[in-house]
Amino acid sequence: MRKSSFYILLIAVSLGPRIDAAATTIAMPDVKGQFNKEELKNTSKVQLQADQVSFSTTDNKANAKGNVVVTSKDQQLFCDQLQLDRVIQEVVAQGDVYLDTPQENVIAGGLTYNFNSRTGEFRDAKVFLDPYQIEGQKIIKVSDTHMTLDEGYMTTCDLDEPHFRMGAHRMDIYQKDKAVVHGLKIYLGKVPVMYLPYFVQDLKNRPIITFVPGEKKDFGLFLLTTANLRVGSHVKLALHLDARERDGWGEGFDMRYNTPNFGSGLVSAYYTDENRIAGTHLWTERRRDGTKKGPTTHHERYRFIWRHRWQIDQNTNAVLQFYKIHDYDIINNGFLKTYFPQEYRQDSQNTNLDTYFLLTRVLPHGTLTFDVDTNHINRPVTGVNRYPEIKYEIDNQQIGKSGFYVKSANTLSNLSYQNYPKTVNTKTIRFDTNNDISHPLKIGFIQFNPHLGGENTYYSRTADPTRTNIIRGMFRGSLDMSTKFYRFWNYHTDFAGLNINGLRHVITPTITYLYQPKPTFPASRLNQYDAAIDNLYRIHQFSFGLENKLQTKRNGQIVDLLRLLITTNYGLRATTGRRAFNPFDSVLDFNPTNWFTFHNENEFDYHFGHWNSENFDGTVHGKGWNFSLGSRWARYQSQQVTTQLEYTINPKWKFRVYNSFPLTQATHGNATTARENEYILTRDLHEWEMDISVDSIEKQGTTFYLLFRLKAFPDIKLNLADTTFRDSKPGSQNQTGVN
Repeated sequence: MRKSSFYILLIAVSLGPRIDAAATTIAMPDVKGQFNKEELKNTSKVQLQADQVSFSTTDNKANAKGNVVVTSKDQQLFCDQLQLDRVIQEVVAQGDVYLDTPQENVIAGGLTYNFNSRTGEFRDAKVFLDPYQIEGQKIIKVSDTHMTLDEGYMTTCDLDEPHFRMGAHRMDIYQKDKAVVHGLKIYLGKVPVMYLPYFVQDLKNRPIITFVPGEKKDFGLFLLTTANLRVGSHVKLALHLDARERDGWGEGFDMRYNTPNFGSGLVSAYYTDENRIAGTHLWTERRRDGTKKGPTTHHERYRFIWRHRWQIDQNTNAVLQFYKIHDYDIINNGFLKTYFPQEYRQDSQNTNLDTYFLLTRVLPHGTLTFDVDTNHINRPVTGVNRYPEIKYEIDNQQIGKSGFYVKSANTLSNLSYQNYPKTVNTKTIRFDTNNDISHPLKIGFIQFNPHLGGENTYYSRTADPTRTNIIRGMFRGSLDMSTKFYRFWNYHTDFAGLNINGLRHVITPTITYLYQPKPTFPASRLNQYDAAIDNLYRIHQFSFGLENKLQTKRNGQIVDLLRLLITTNYGLRATTGRRAFNPFDSVLDFNPTNWFTFHNENEFDYHFGHWNSENFDGTVHGKGWNFSLGSRWARYQSQQVTTQLEYTINPKWKFRVYNSFPLTQATHGNATTARENEYILTRDLHEWEMDISVDSIEKQGTTFYLLFRLKAFPDIKLNLADTTFRDSKPGSQNQTGVN
């Protein structure tokens, strides 16, 4: 403590520039208060303040005692006493040391620190590196991004007694990259729960262990476990070990890797040796007399994927996929549907089980691709095989300075299609060239863009065995017309948070005329490999579009308050035998404020006088809450309504409710959408967040899971759900990659 009176020792040595010592008042941390200082300034812009300062001319060093403060640009050091080397700007400090830099904050018993190189050694220290902190007997700062730790720990908890910490005999910490740990001990409180001799902790993508217990109709009771690890600096690994009451064990891994020179990829595998019991639970498998309710069925199911992407150079890219799946119900995608439901639903319209290699090269005026694609590895899956397919596309290029533009797509393919068991085996060599010439111009206030072109295709074989080596031709002509109309109102208001700074109404009508006569060889006599090439037919129509936008300016940017687009086609007699409008499509986006958004899509059949579909999504945002309502309806299908409410109860608790339910029954044998209810309660546990969730899907069972997440790494999100308004679920139900 500072006494009420004291002596100031003033030493001024006349060496070159005068060194002044003056008593000043410095803002100090509360633990130190404010004191009068001796100030020492030098030509290197290092300022030294203390109760006592002495200077040695022999070794050009300064010694300071009592409430010492050293300032160098954006670095500041507080301590009880230190020695400063003025030449190299290095200090040796003792007692109640506090160092503040843009990179870290250090509390230590003592340190040696160089203000120029920003390196040093901290003894009995605690270093705060947002969002984590380290503590150890000796911490060495090797560079701005590298520290070493001896006999200490790392944690994301900022309490004096952290809830969770990673103890280490030695640790190399590369900020915002990784921590290499030797002699790892994981502590919960003061209790050690795990030991590893060597471990690499990812500081960019924090690994986490998740346990997902629950119950489903297909699995019975289950526990899904995922552990994410980092193996070296180029590999991330997710390990899966799952137990299912009705099926047994399942295990697998997902490994993401990157190489310095040859790209990055994913290797994923999952295996289960199913032994499915007849009962819904183990304790209901047998009847009262001890006999089984049914036989136990055995199936071996597995999947292996290797995907690799390599950016060879700025213009060349290669992609490789090897996909092997073994499943007794492969035709119905049973393995994916049961064990990877989120992946199945996301890709249900385009499930790609193919093995392929795709090489793409961007050329000065176009793009060249080389593709080899096969599904023979996963029989009885059927599909088109390409051995190979070479395609060259020319972008819309101007011919000299004529104002005419040309684009072209040319594809050479060796194609085959074979079902399983083998009853159909079709193949052909096909060369397709599709060309278009256009000449955009403006007449008055209308923008015109006429197109002339055609498509010619060679087939070595057709669906008709008697017709080989044929060339199919087709002409195409079109005319695009569009314009814009504007009106501006100098209207300003902030009523209800609208933040309107002027209004502009933009109307954009478009008309397209397209004439495409019958091809010289009908599509019905061709094997269908690619509908865009093989299934060509006569088209004679007008397409109409009308877009309305209401715009304003916010923060200097133009934003759309309202956008309405209506489109339709009018078929001429040459197409349908009668003149008629096709269904009208409309898209509406309404974003009046930052607290309300609305999106709507509709299709109206003018000929039959009824709606074919209607979809909308709306969200209202409030202080601490938001509510979303959505609806999906299509004729002859069930109507699904989804709602979601998120509410922040207090700083510690949040609550979310999601509901999905059908309003009407489907017709024509289509399945009715299942009712789903999910409730998620989130608790803030200081450096952790805990989710308690119950998810119930009609006729599929109820899933309960307890999930912990580290708040310090918000960029890494563990998906919690998989339908409207929500992300996908965690654990082994989502085996697509490493978090």
